[in-house]
Amino acid sequence: MTQHYVVGQFSALLGEVEAAAVEWQDSVRRLRLQVEASSLSLLPALAEQALSLTDAICWAALEQGDVTRFRSSAASAADLAEFLDCAGLLRQ
Repeated sequence: MTQHYVVGQFSALLGEVEAAAVEWQDSVRRLRLQVEASSLSLLPALAEQALSLTDAICWAALEQGDVTRFRSSAASAADLAEFLDCAGLLRQ
């Protein structure tokens, strides 16, 4: 995968997370901007931040009893995690 593809797809998937989590949009948007401006070597650390953020978003939806938002957030989080794993951005 090229660096442009990895950064672009990472950003696009964060966009899906952002759309699913209204009250978290500022946090996700800041992370997207960091991803778009970072070198490939910094992406694994940002991937960890993204997974932590999506975990918090999903837990918040569960705590609020919002099943619809949880399902949407969990689906976006799963797509993001799968991509990050396939792109080799997750630390072992």
